[in-house]
Formats: sequence, C-alpha cells, structure tokens
Amino acid sequence: MPTLYDVVRDFSNTWPDKLAVLTEQDGHRTYQELVAHSGALAHQFHTRFGLGLGDRACLLMQNRPEYLECLLGMQAIGMASVPLNPEWTDTELEFVLNHSRCRVVFTEAERAERAVALAAGIDSVEAVVSVDEPVDGAVFLGELIAEAPEGAGLGLSSVEGFVEGQVMYTSGTTTGRPKGVPARAELSAGGVIPYEEMFGLTHTDRSLVVTPLFHGNAMGGAISALSRGASVVMPRKFSASRFWSLVDLYRPTYFLTLVPIINILMAQPPGPHEKSHSLRVMIPLGCAPIIEQVEERYGVPCMDWYGMTEAGMGTYTRLDEPRRPGSVGKPFEGSELRIFLPDGSEAPTGETGEICFLQSAIGFNGYIEDPEATEAATSDDRFHTGDLGYVDDEGYLYFVDRQKDIVRRGGVNLSTIEVESALRTHPAIGDIAVVARPDPVLGETVAAFIVVADGCDLPSEDDLRSHTEGTLAPYKVPTTIQSIDELPRTGNGKVEKFRLRQQFA
Repeated sequence: MPTLYDVVRDFSNTWPDKLAVLTEQDGHRTYQELVAHSGALAHQFHTRFGLGLGDRACLLMQNRPEYLECLLGMQAIGMASVPLNPEWTDTELEFVLNHSRCRVVFTEAERAERAVALAAGIDSVEAVVSVDEPVDGAVFLGELIAEAPEGAGLGLSSVEGFVEGQVMYTSGTTTGRPKGVPARAELSAGGVIPYEEMFGLTHTDRSLVVTPLFHGNAMGGAISALSRGASVVMPRKFSASRFWSLVDLYRPTYFLTLVPIINILMAQPPGPHEKSHSLRVMIPLGCAPIIEQVEERYGVPCMDWYGMTEAGMGTYTRLDEPRRPGSVGKPFEGSELRIFLPDGSEAPTGETGEICFLQSAIGFNGYIEDPEATEAATSDDRFHTGDLGYVDDEGYLYFVDRQKDIVRRGGVNLSTIEVESALRTHPAIGDIAVVARPDPVLGETVAAFIVVADGCDLPSEDDLRSHTEGTLAPYKVPTTIQSIDELPRTGNGKVEKFRLRQQFA
C-alpha cells in the first residue's frame, strides 16, 4: 500500500519547487526539500537505529516542518508515529512513553533535557533526537540528515504489511487517563477521507493548521494537503490577535479547526481582514450551534462535522445541500452509524440515544494495551462513542452532548452545550463551561463556571435568566455560578469538565 511518503515523493517529481510547508519562524519547505529530508531520515532511522515495520516513535514538539519530516520518514519504512502533547506533565509523558513502547523520542532543544531524563527510565526508548539544535545526551536531527547518502529514500517503495500508521492518544477529558488509538495506515496517508468530494480540494489549495499536530483535527489538516499536492500553512501556535493578518499574508484557502478556536475568534473585535480574505471554506468541529453566526461574520461557508480519535471524521455537512440547523451532517460513504437506547434497542427517528458506529466500518480494533477499555467501548460490532444524539428522517445526525456531561435534573436530561451556547452571548461572559452538580433532591442541578469578561462583574442567576428568556427554559438556567480565572483545557482546547465536576465531589 502506498504510504504518505510515497505520495509526497510523487508530487515532488511533478512540482519540486512548489512550497509544501509555509511557516513563520522555521522556514518554508518545498516538496523537493521535504522529500529529501524525510527520505534521509527514513534511511537513518533504519540503518542507525534499526527501526522498521511496526516500530513506534514519539513526536514531542510544537508545530514545525521537522514534525512533518519525521512523520514522513517514519511512514516511508512502515513505522507508526505517536504524537504527544508538549504541555503534558512528566507523569503523563512517562505513562505514554511506556504504554506505547516508543523506541525514539523526537523533540525540540527546549524539551530535550527533560526527554533525555524521562527516557533514561524507560526500557523501550533507545534514543532522543533534538530536531532544532544540538543538545547533550541527544542525537541532532540536522546531523542525521547531513550524514545520509545523497538521494537516500528515493528508492523506497510501498511497505508490505504496513497496518498501523499512527497511534493517537485521546485527550482524557472524560476519565483523566489517555487511551492509545491505533490509526490505519491508509488513513495516515490521507487515503480514506474524500476531501475532493467534501470541499473540492486540489493541489492549488493551502491548508491552515493552527491547532497542535498531536490532535487528529490538525493532523487531518496537514495530511489532507500533502496527500493531494497542496500546501500547509503552519504557525507554531495559534494567536487570535494575529489570525487574520496571518491569513492575509499566507493566503490559505481552507481551515480545519475546533470550536474553542472559533469561540476565541468570535470574541475578538472586528478586524480589517476578516471578510476580505482568501479562505473559501472553514471546517470547524462542533460548530453547529453557532455556524450561521460564523458564516455571517466572516463571509465564508462552514462545514461542520462529527468525529473522534477512534472513528476519525464520521459525518460532515455538505456544502451543496440546504442547511439543517444544528445538524453535523450525514456519514461518509462506507461509514455507518446508529442510535441506540439504554435498553440496547435502536432508537426511532428523532429520539435521542447513544451514537454508535459500525466497528468494522471505522476499522477500530481496540485500544493499545487496554482490553478493559476496549471491551467497554465495543459490543456486537458497535463502537460506543459515549455521545448522545439523534437522526432525522433523512439520516442527518444531530449531536446533543457527551453522556457524562448531560445534567439529569429531576428526571429530565439537559444538554450542557445548549446551556453554554445560550449563555455565551452574555456580555459579561468571556468563557463558560456548564457541568452537573449533585443535588440531594433533584439528583443533579446545573452549574456554570464563568471566566468574567474584562471590566464586568460575575452575572447572577437573575441576570442569566433575563438574558436567556425565550431561548432557555427557566429550569435550564444555572443555579450554581462560580467565577474562575481560566477553564482547565487540554492542549487542543477541550475543556476538562471532569476537573470541574471534581470540585463538587
């Protein structure tokens, strides 16, 4: 099966001088340079470290060209990359390095000393590679590339038996502990999702990637471009204040992102570039409740979608079809989802239940080294997402909430997302997360953690009820309101609601 490296190498023969990766701090890469560097690394991974089919190596760095060079080099010889969150603690990193049986850690100089210290206590890790500067105790990536024979990697061909392209670790927002999800090699090569059908992706496009590459959304933004001969625009970090200036400078044409990024952008004051820009489509995960406001403000069509690390991109909204407010679209061709009630029966059209994917369709074969979690997530060829939703009579999916985030007040289920969406427009609310609070009478009540906007006071329950009159039933208005300096989030912006719920334990 052709790997992503094979695909990119073919494009380098056609367009050697075309820019494959554009960055602010780290220099651009043409397709020819990207292939030369990744091919040299593939040779060195194999000859110097003895790496090959089925081995895993971890990527512990911010977004930069070397990230993609290492990724492509691993793909070329059938290795699986394991992207890690640079913001994880030593305890979290040690767990994943051990759990993934990682053999090499690729990192930046600022993290290399820490990585070397961690690797010393992990039997499987044989080397740490610093990608940007020489560091004591680590191999320097620049030397690996320089020492490789000229043209190394150009003769590599498709890897027979290449099955596991990546291992993505879940964010752990529900349990606090990440789980390793092996991704199919063809998915890691961009060979599953029909980007051309979704939004007409061609080699002339440019993908904007501002979320960290350890998240599947950002990885999808990079792989979609490279697998079609397009270009990746990739700053190291997201900056709300500089976002539209970056767009104006590098002229990206599409943008895969997450709803926290959209919420932050929408909270910014209007700027001169936010309507006269190059973007022709935005693809923000979880944006259904506010998608019309986003389109109106920025003058660009939005595609919402639903998916997760285990299932990839499961549904999407078609640009050429009428908008169905609140829907996250229909499944991809070949994918299949169903809604099940707590008693295991399939839910009637329009009735809320758990969203389940057909396990064989998404290719999910279980979590790495975690049979208990695998058993809990699968049964009868179903993958249980832990999410609640319903489908209409035409098969369009409507996401309601995470099962664990639903508030069960007096026997009635309330969506925290619905409450957050209604309250987010209050002028005193800079950021908000809604969770369930245990209650001896009602079972649970609605609690809101609010980051107060600059110059404002914490709104009261009466303020919130008045603001949402006509959009929220009174019993959905939070009765517990707490000010918080900052919501606990993962590196990709997801709110860690389990940490907020712990305050009421």
